[in-house]
Amino acid sequence: MRMWEAVPGERDLAVDEITGRLPEGLTGTLYRNGSGRWDVGPTAVDCLFDTDGMIGAFALDGRGVRFRNRFVRTRQYTTSLRKGRLTTRGLGRQRRGGVAANMLRPPANTANTSVLLRDDRVLALWEAGRPHELDADTLETRGTTDLGGALKGLLGAYSAHFRHDPETGAVVNFGFDPYMPRVDARWVRAGGDAKERRSRLRETLAEARPRMRLRLYETDRAGATRYLRAVPLPGFSFMHDMALTRGYQVFAATPLRFDPVPIMTGAAPMMDALHFAPDEAAAFLLVPRDGGPVRVVETDPFFFFHFVNAYDDGPDVVVDLVRYAPETFGAAMAFFADVRRADAAAGTLTRYRIRASGAVETETVSGAAVEAPQFDLRLSAAEHRYSYALARTDGLTGPLGPGFGIARFDHRTGATDAYATPEDVLVEPVFVPRGPGAAEDDGWILTVGYHAPSHRSRLMVFEAAHLPDGPIAEAWLPFHLPFNFHGAFTPRVAAL
Repeated sequence: MRMWEAVPGERDLAVDEITGRLPEGLTGTLYRNGSGRWDVGPTAVDCLFDTDGMIGAFALDGRGVRFRNRFVRTRQYTTSLRKGRLTTRGLGRQRRGGVAANMLRPPANTANTSVLLRDDRVLALWEAGRPHELDADTLETRGTTDLGGALKGLLGAYSAHFRHDPETGAVVNFGFDPYMPRVDARWVRAGGDAKERRSRLRETLAEARPRMRLRLYETDRAGATRYLRAVPLPGFSFMHDMALTRGYQVFAATPLRFDPVPIMTGAAPMMDALHFAPDEAAAFLLVPRDGGPVRVVETDPFFFFHFVNAYDDGPDVVVDLVRYAPETFGAAMAFFADVRRADAAAGTLTRYRIRASGAVETETVSGAAVEAPQFDLRLSAAEHRYSYALARTDGLTGPLGPGFGIARFDHRTGATDAYATPEDVLVEPVFVPRGPGAAEDDGWILTVGYHAPSHRSRLMVFEAAHLPDGPIAEAWLPFHLPFNFHGAFTPRVAAL
């Protein structure tokens, strides 16, 4: 499908083709982050996480819409422009030169997954590295940031999936940190040819027993980030997202495991070192925000990429997420490893209730195929009634293409409202309240839709409570945008 083609360069323009009518009260800027380049010189990139990040911004000032897009000037992007090809290692591919060229080399930070908005800054976030800071108006890249020295660990990782605390105004996040106790890197690298060095590295890994931990962070309302604590994990689980309650940071260790040895020795990229152990339990990790001991609560195996929200309900913890059953794991990972050719698996909106006793109750909220869930962020860490997601409600599960729209789920009544057409592919819906005191579902849904027949994209605005009625306004670009992943809205109108 042509949606996966690279965007035709960087653009600045006033959007002069608007169908429908933009709401008078909708002012601010929608920032989206996602895949900008799928082909770099002779290299075709297949893995979602390895594409060059591109920030697109739609500014709505009450009179019209302006658009600007810029590639994040990561090391991979600037080096590949200069050399005309990719020279970096990715999560889904190796760099040239075989095992020796990849040993002890981390994957490139492509800054392509999400955005965090802080005043006049945009932080472009990725899975396993430091944020890239951009100017919120020009979208020029200022460079990577360690958030005032707060980021710790080998990679300085700061996840793309942070959470807001509306009570304090804080942003809570985590970083993935692999580490090896008692490793003497000088001995690993000292002398001999590549074969001898690899042998020493394998011996060291076997002796040191590589481990993984999460590093937890909190950024206050003034923008100061502090390191909270490290949380050792029981195994090498894929950690992509977190949830937040008043009392806990919530993580889920699923039976998706990866073997660190082939990754560190350069024998394989991370996506090839993943495997699913369906006979092993999944576990929720409830990390007390007051610093107390971590609760580990096991449950039946499942896999997921994204939480929706979580909240404390008396002594219980309620967690909503998009659950993949063990039998769908292969299709889910194939999609992320080779998104342009693989079918999407069916994730379903699921609620878990974790009892104080350690019992876990599971409820399927909807049988629709969903991903990229969102909700009213004012209710982060509190009970919510509505959630929204990229969805397919016709009973089919893939591939990701025309027919994938957006849906609204009522967690109280079980009702589902959706908008989808056979010609369009929509992306993650973002809820914008009509005003500070508006009710939970009183506002707009913003998304970006790709129209396959015309090979163009547009900003789409919906009344949140009336998705099936279709968009009330569409701001059409004269070109397409490749599928982008996550975004955020701010009432600040950027000077694009």
